[in-house]
Amino acid sequence: MKNIAQNNKAANIILTASCFILLYWNFAHNFDVYKYIVVGALYEISALLVLAATYILPLFILIVALANKFYINKKFYTALGILALTIILLFTVYN
Repeated sequence: MKNIAQNNKAANIILTASCFILLYWNFAHNFDVYKYIVVGALYEISALLVLAATYILPLFILIVALANKFYINKKFYTALGILALTIILLFTVYN
């Protein structure tokens, strides 16, 4: 776990994934994804995977932070904030 906590490449991947998740849910809730058949099909295929990642990634970040006594790369905290914002948006604005 210590390798993951200070690894810049892992932090960049998780930060990019969290930004993608936020953009995905914003796009899915602000535009009619079923207007075009291909976009609707891609949404249906990917929605469960993105939903799982929305809740699993914050748990993973918290486990890594607890295992390393909160001495982790700062990008993990940024990703955690973005994912928390995404979850709040899903339960408030998009509900």
